[in-house]
Amino acid sequence: MKKNLSFLSAIVMVTLLMFTGCKEDETTAPVDTSIPSDVFPLTAGRQFVYNGWFTNADTETPIPNTNLFYRTSWTVLKADTPLVKVFGPLYIAAKSEGKTSSALVLDSTLTSPTGPYKLTPVAAYQNPTTNDYYYMTNLGYFYRSLAIKTSSTDTTYRNDSLRFIKLASPSVGLGASFVCFEETFTTYPSGSQIKLKITGTWGGSTENVTVNGTTYTTYPIVIARAVTSGTNTLSSGVTAKIWLAKGIGPVKMFLAGDPETPGNYRELKSKNF
Repeated sequence: MKKNLSFLSAIVMVTLLMFTGCKEDETTAPVDTSIPSDVFPLTAGRQFVYNGWFTNADTETPIPNTNLFYRTSWTVLKADTPLVKVFGPLYIAAKSEGKTSSALVLDSTLTSPTGPYKLTPVAAYQNPTTNDYYYMTNLGYFYRSLAIKTSSTDTTYRNDSLRFIKLASPSVGLGASFVCFEETFTTYPSGSQIKLKITGTWGGSTENVTVNGTTYTTYPIVIARAVTSGTNTLSSGVTAKIWLAKGIGPVKMFLAGDPETPGNYRELKSKNF
């Protein structure tokens, strides 16, 4: 009897060890959160054509019937393109300040069924060390709406509204956030300190997006702003949602507007590469 008990005990022990061993050998494949560095190659000569619609101010609400005529194109130009070839004598925008991998993205958007097209040259560059992408934007509405000035005696708003803002930081990986822009300004006549902080957040995973019959694997990103004074939040909200595809760039996007200008919803219709 004792022998049988010893034998049974041995079997139980071996069985437990087998299961324990199997459990220890089980491994979970790590989740790939990496983002390729070429999610928006600034390659001169590339052109993107988008359809979509205008949206109401800073909301995603479509402006009725604008989808019937909406069309916009992006053309990537070399940063040293002569200004006269871009926008004639009316061109007023800073270059990429000698940044490596710099380019001009010429945005041409149809504003009504009969025109005209609104031309907006946007300076952009990719940092060759960090692979972060930057683009130039205009903080003019922020300055005007909050009376951002240099001093209490100024009768006009600050004139440095053209600023480079980080668009994407692939190195942080999916699910992570990064600071696009952060600066404290002064509003007059009160002299209060106003901080503008813009943050980008990648989606937690890639997303398959189908636009105009073509499906792309994309890396979604949401750009959001927060305007604060001390502990008080004056305004906040999403400024952009962009779906970036490796080797291509934006295939879908929502670009928020403001009370002065409408926003834009765009889907890639065609490209020349």
